[in-house]
Amino acid sequence: MIDDNNVLAKSFRRVIDFVHNDVNLYFSLRLSRHRCIDPRVYNTPTTDEIATLIVGDMSNMDVGRDIIVKKSSGQLFRLHEKHKAFIPLQYPLIFPFGENGYQEQIPIRNSGSKSREHERSRISLREFIAFRIQERNVEFGNIVHSRRLFQQFLVDAYTMVEAQRLSFIRLNQKTIRCDILQGVQEAMNQGETNSPAIGKRIILLASFTGGMMYMFNNCQDAMAIWKTFGYPDLFITITCNVNWSEIHDFVTSKGLTVADRPDIIYRVFKMKLDQMMID
Repeated sequence: MIDDNNVLAKSFRRVIDFVHNDVNLYFSLRLSRHRCIDPRVYNTPTTDEIATLIVGDMSNMDVGRDIIVKKSSGQLFRLHEKHKAFIPLQYPLIFPFGENGYQEQIPIRNSGSKSREHERSRISLREFIAFRIQERNVEFGNIVHSRRLFQQFLVDAYTMVEAQRLSFIRLNQKTIRCDILQGVQEAMNQGETNSPAIGKRIILLASFTGGMMYMFNNCQDAMAIWKTFGYPDLFITITCNVNWSEIHDFVTSKGLTVADRPDIIYRVFKMKLDQMMID
């Protein structure tokens, strides 16, 4: 089925045909994973958890991800995750027809609202991924029914969105630094004690979850709440139970297990957490 319908798979088969026609002619189409050969990597997983290892994530070099394409000139280059062929090349079983993935020039449908001055005109990668993982009655939904592959897709998509956000912050440091580090006093307030390093670091916005400014603002908000209402009297925690009827009834009706639909677990937990906050 893949050979008959997937345009990307046909490209792989075309290379095979060239080799069979002329064994002395050199052709190559590489799909490389950055890891050493280890026979254990093909063992069946023993747990339901999916983890990801990002190689070189501390580097400033934006070399793309793990799909390598060879140009007609003979040079090799890495395919960026924003390339429209990246996702269907990475997940041919989820996209069996080789349909296009995310690309930067997808326009947002005109809503007719002119209230916002700087309204975006293009779809973001996060919005595209969120659209793809929704379950619809008009289609089978290869992504949400792909079990372990769905978990891998979610992890991979999250790293793609995170990388895009970090790339935007890195390329817009002049604007960010004008708002944050206008002088030595502002740098000292941010905890910067090494004067030669001022202006060379990449400053993360407060909207970036887990960053220094994000944690600092949360701490300030918590102290402001304590100043207004006093110290808290209760420390309430809530944990998720995968045997909740809302989760169990949904996944069993689809013929899946709870581990196959982590998105449903998170959505139900978020709904219950919001309701607890309201109560």
